[in-house]
Amino acid sequence: MTERFATVLLPVKKGLHVLRYVSATDMMRPPRIFVAGKPDASEGVEMLFAPDVPDRLLTRFGDCVAIRAPQPAMLMVTSIADPMCVSTEVELKLEPVGRTEARVPATAPQPAAPEAAITSGRFIVEGHVQKLGDTRAGASGWLGSATGEDRVESFSVFWVQSIKGVRLSYGCEMPGRGRHTARVPGQMVGTKGQSTAITRVFFELNGSQAAEYEFVVTAAFKGVQPQTATGRSVELAGPTGLEPLTGLRVDLRERVAEAAEAAPETRAPAAVTAPTPARGRVRVFRAANLAS
Repeated sequence: MTERFATVLLPVKKGLHVLRYVSATDMMRPPRIFVAGKPDASEGVEMLFAPDVPDRLLTRFGDCVAIRAPQPAMLMVTSIADPMCVSTEVELKLEPVGRTEARVPATAPQPAAPEAAITSGRFIVEGHVQKLGDTRAGASGWLGSATGEDRVESFSVFWVQSIKGVRLSYGCEMPGRGRHTARVPGQMVGTKGQSTAITRVFFELNGSQAAEYEFVVTAAFKGVQPQTATGRSVELAGPTGLEPLTGLRVDLRERVAEAAEAAPETRAPAAVTAPTPARGRVRVFRAANLAS
């Protein structure tokens, strides 16, 4: 047996923060936590660990790292479970360290500054697009284009912040190469620079809480209008099954919240919608189908 790993991206705002190791599913053999800046998204970020924290690893509950971000940034937080550990699931808490504001007269209250916007959506989608090369879905959510001609040759999907009890699976189908399924979130499916077309994409949610969520996937295939499908299990292809993929957009939504909005007169406000986690908290969960 080998060590198992699970990684999520943690957005941090400009300022000073403390990331603290709170708890783990396996209390007897808790995973170790490795924290690092995401390449190209953490310029200028400084991290300060306690003298007794070895190799930048948080190993005990209460271990923490101080983070100084001169601008909004993204961190990579990896849970490392040894062969005897039963789960990579851990709980961390990100706490902003506020500064003391100067006192102002009661007759001249100062309005609170609006919070900086953070990454929207549940996923980050990256891939390789013909003529464009390696790229990432932009603000519109599209990898590739809804109306373009260039093929999306490969793609990967990974959590911005994973959800407890929800596992992500995805893949694609290519002529002559069959189906290619990602073993873990973030793994690329498809090819690069081989002029191979993707003719079908599929996504699936599993886990104890998966019934509370569903995909919203829109795929564009060459020569036809984009099509959207929703559900825990989604599969999309062109009319003949041979059209190459030219654009992809992937998101997730809560099914419970939508049902509550559809019937407000019968909704129990405190019970229908699951409460959102407290601001500043990030959870790192087990990735799907990790090799043992």
